Amino acid sequence: MKRLFFVLVALMALSCTSGPTMITPTTVVAQQGEDTKGLRYYPGISIGVKTENFDQMVAEIASAGFKYIEISIAHKSGLWNMTDEEVRQMLTEKQQAAAANNLTVWSIHLPFEDKVWTNIGGEESIRVQSVANIMRVLRLCTESIPECKNYVLHASKGTLKPRSESVLQARKSLSEMLPVAKEYGVRLCVENLVGSLCPTIEEMGATIDGIEDVWVTYDIGHANCVGVDVIDFLKWIGHRLGTVHIHDTMYATMIDDHRVVGDGNINRWGEVYNTLLEDNRYRGVFMFELGNKEPKTVMDTYHNIILKQYVEQYNK
Repeated sequence: MKRLFFVLVALMALSCTSGPTMITPTTVVAQQGEDTKGLRYYPGISIGVKTENFDQMVAEIASAGFKYIEISIAHKSGLWNMTDEEVRQMLTEKQQAAAANNLTVWSIHLPFEDKVWTNIGGEESIRVQSVANIMRVLRLCTESIPECKNYVLHASKGTLKPRSESVLQARKSLSEMLPVAKEYGVRLCVENLVGSLCPTIEEMGATIDGIEDVWVTYDIGHANCVGVDVIDFLKWIGHRLGTVHIHDTMYATMIDDHRVVGDGNINRWGEVYNTLLEDNRYRGVFMFELGNKEPKTVMDTYHNIILKQYVEQYNK
């Protein structure tokens, strides 16, 4: 009887531990050699700060099973014309709406239509003002949503000629922004873009190499539509990966249309997932950037396409 009892206890313990283990999102890179079998990322989804019916949308996001969001702040959000107190109030209201639905803000997309922090017009005073504008938003976000530690940074749209001049301007701006981010205890994550700076491994490297404390936002759809190998870029980023943007596109079209997974031709989702776990040792959120797409549809693609491919390929 004792033997039977211990066998039953062992079977019960096995049944409790045999399912997938959800990764509690962290900015800490996992230890090399960590066993990844059974590990699963929590999916997240982006939402614009000025999304119509924001409260209703976050409720739908939570109902679909999401626990994490990215709040995206566009230039057209009008923050430049708002007082600090008005911005704080707006951000606090968004954070409270998210929290009321048990959603955590994993990342914030800093204003991405301010076109001059990489100085595409070549005017130093405008570059300096642009840096100040973006850092003001960063400060107000950290005051209003202190839980968020990841800030996505777009380079300016367009580039100077030669492109190397935009790289130099970007590095100058980053050297001014990073001490501010460090003071607030957050991470700046430079994104690979389409029709702008850092679309390739080479240009991303030229922009961030040798600059400490700068991270990368890897946008898989951007990489695909500019004709870059999505896995090569991901492996190159390595442990500097701060966060991800997940959406589908058509290869080498230069059309950044943020399709739902399965509507483009990125067919390597299982490999992407495994690379994130094994090579990058990323332990953050698997963040979908899909505007106002139906949250349930997005969640379905996570389970029925991405995880399905991952399990089929890697038996995990």
